[in-house]
Amino acid sequence: MRFGLALSGGGIRGVAHIGVLKALEEEGMVPSWIAGTSAGSIVAGLYAYGYSTQELVEIAVDLQPKYIDPNFSGMALGFGQWIMGMEPCVDGLVKGKAIEKYLKKITGGIKMSDIKMPLAITAVDINKADSVIFLNRRIDIPADDDTVYIYDMDLYKAIRASITIPVVFKPIIIDGKRLVDGGVTNNLPIDVLRKMGARRIVGVDLGYNGQLRSDVDNIIEIGSQALDIMAYQITSFKSYGADYILRPGIYDVAIRDSRKLMECIDRGYNSAKENIKMIRKAIFSSPSTSLFYRI
Repeated sequence: MRFGLALSGGGIRGVAHIGVLKALEEEGMVPSWIAGTSAGSIVAGLYAYGYSTQELVEIAVDLQPKYIDPNFSGMALGFGQWIMGMEPCVDGLVKGKAIEKYLKKITGGIKMSDIKMPLAITAVDINKADSVIFLNRRIDIPADDDTVYIYDMDLYKAIRASITIPVVFKPIIIDGKRLVDGGVTNNLPIDVLRKMGARRIVGVDLGYNGQLRSDVDNIIEIGSQALDIMAYQITSFKSYGADYILRPGIYDVAIRDSRKLMECIDRGYNSAKENIKMIRKAIFSSPSTSLFYRI
């Protein structure tokens, strides 16, 4: 049975998607469509590009020290403007050029249209509040004033747009649009997979689910948690389009806690394995059946 796989955002927790994919592959369940938001866009994009789950693990380990390039000059200028009573012009603590360069290197600058597996990556136009969906093939959909579809984009640019946590990363400008993290409007792109033609959909939600977190004590964690809370409300409403939602329950891992990278992968793998019967039942069930797994 063909099915679509939606991967949510989650910072460092996003590597859990690799474990989920590995577990699904071992059970002979390879997605026919894949969509990702924020951290999920990295895994979705690179998987659709052709990287194996083992290669994705190696990339995850290699990527961590490469993606932080602090925007010191911008922060200094913004602070100076604030001191003088002017409106600060700094738009992100991290430039984002380092991870953009790395993503371009490992994808060879490929266009999404050259990728065979149906792929979707989400972002948001922060100026117009429009959802922006990067796709690698055209779909027949009704006009939507709140959603913009872009079909022929460089894969690395689409991913860079989707992972742009507001305030933390500088937005990326594409086609005149100032783009930020897709999780602002759609942290689990189930509806996008439905529009792409997937009749069965499994979602992997790594986001906040109402649990107490005591480690939200710095600017990055505060910004991330605020985004997670907002995404939680939106995802709770939108998740009903899926046949199954897997929640590995790794909300306790901080967004940048790279020490738990392998643990997150293992927890994603184990969660999928523990619930594989339910996932299989959802994929092979009648269209009217919808199942949800929550921790």
